[in-house]
Amino acid sequence: MNQTVTVNISGIVFHIEVDAYEELKNYLNKIRSYFNNSEECEEIMTDIEARIAELFNQKISSTNQVIREKDVEEVIAIMGKPEQYITDDEEETEAPKTGNTGYTNKRIFRNPDDRIVGGVASGLAAYFGMDALWIRLFFVIAFFIGFGFLLYIILWIVMPEAKTASDKLQMRGEPINIQNIGKTFQDEANRINEQLKNADTGKFARKAESAFESFFSFFLQLLKGFFRVMGKIIGVVFLIVGVFWLVALLGMLIGSETIFSITSDGIFSIESTEFFNLIFVSEDQFLLALTGAVLTIGIPIVAIIYAGIKLLFKIRSHYSVGIGLFVLWVVGIAISGMVGIKMGTEFTNHESVTVSETIGNNATDYFISAETAINPGKGILEDRYSLISLDNDSIYMNDIQMDIVKSENDSMELEVIKYSNGHSRKDALTNAKSISYIYSIHGDSLFFNNYIATLKEHKIRGQQVKIKLYLPVGKSIYLDKSLKRIIHDVDNVTDTWDHDMLEKKWVMLEKGLTCLDCAEIHGITTVQLDSLRTHEPEIE
Repeated sequence: MNQTVTVNISGIVFHIEVDAYEELKNYLNKIRSYFNNSEECEEIMTDIEARIAELFNQKISSTNQVIREKDVEEVIAIMGKPEQYITDDEEETEAPKTGNTGYTNKRIFRNPDDRIVGGVASGLAAYFGMDALWIRLFFVIAFFIGFGFLLYIILWIVMPEAKTASDKLQMRGEPINIQNIGKTFQDEANRINEQLKNADTGKFARKAESAFESFFSFFLQLLKGFFRVMGKIIGVVFLIVGVFWLVALLGMLIGSETIFSITSDGIFSIESTEFFNLIFVSEDQFLLALTGAVLTIGIPIVAIIYAGIKLLFKIRSHYSVGIGLFVLWVVGIAISGMVGIKMGTEFTNHESVTVSETIGNNATDYFISAETAINPGKGILEDRYSLISLDNDSIYMNDIQMDIVKSENDSMELEVIKYSNGHSRKDALTNAKSISYIYSIHGDSLFFNNYIATLKEHKIRGQQVKIKLYLPVGKSIYLDKSLKRIIHDVDNVTDTWDHDMLEKKWVMLEKGLTCLDCAEIHGITTVQLDSLRTHEPEIE
């Protein structure tokens, strides 16, 4: 068992073996004596210790928490020994030729030692290994094109400044060892001495540089302030939207009436629990679907609220929170997909039942109207197109479509087609037959209900009724405004929209349904119709 000591290197605590510690201490003392005559000795030592701490940190793992003598030797090989460098100013120095050169990956920094404004161009030039003149020329051209200024500001914000000797060596891609760290500080000292010598001659240039820097620093602070304000605004929006949707989701979970649509026609809502009980096969399937929906919809809502809180109050969170939310969201999607596939089988088969009736030919003009009262029972879903209600035994829906077409003979016929879906063809046919739809014919008047009914046990399976009225040539009909909800895509010679056909009389001609005695719609007159009916040649 080897004895260890605890040391603090550049603010990082390491556990190091005693022998390794002695070797490291001797090495640092040699380096200090090597730079002892330099005014920047303390700064150089601080930077060297930071580099050593970085290299030690790379050797720490879950299985190795102690710095050993071998680790110290490897770090010394990378950094180099002071005696390997020739101190004579007249001779060039070379980096020690070791197995590990100490090179690190290049990083992008702003270069404070060669800057006109913020050091962006010279920093990019150092990273890409090219003359800074070309980068600056690019920004000048880009400025006149229109995007250069904004691009420069963005890069200034995102690129850190190379403050330490290690940063500057990384910027140029040079090995971070004691020779290069010392050389960097010496070059910095020489540069400052040169500036002091040229203090008078460079006064105007420094003022211009200071003015540019002050202007862009001020502009940068304005941008940062703007983004901070925008962050707060976005945080408030996220919080409001998230809370709104969370309340809506909770409303659906507890079975209250939930608003899901607000239009110029009104506010539409749904009794969520009762509605979904008419969709799903069993209580277990409903609960499973509910769990999937809560996770799939609720997790993004919670994420939005959390993001809003973080933006407003600058709360920091562990990355595991995001991972956990994402995993729950994926689970919710999987559950929803599984239930969706199962529910899809309930609608795979589509069947219909047709009921036909011939209407007497005694009348030539007919009046057609529909029920205007709301559906029986308690409403559980309502929007501008659909209405579903229920009582103790039945479901009431208003999915009805009426069409008017030309009869192929002289008889006026009414055809009622009932459609439904089901798990199998038999189920679909049973569901279609169970649809109850009421209409009545009294002389020249046809009256239709505005809803269909079926038993609760048949669930909601896309039940629908289509009405086809076969109108012989020469007969006319008046379409009452009460047909607004059931008239659907009726062909006519003037392509008049369904709702514009209401409260008007229409006659069936050989060329199709034509408006009779209409001022705003091109059609025919009653006189022309009489001529048609008596077979006089007055009408074309």
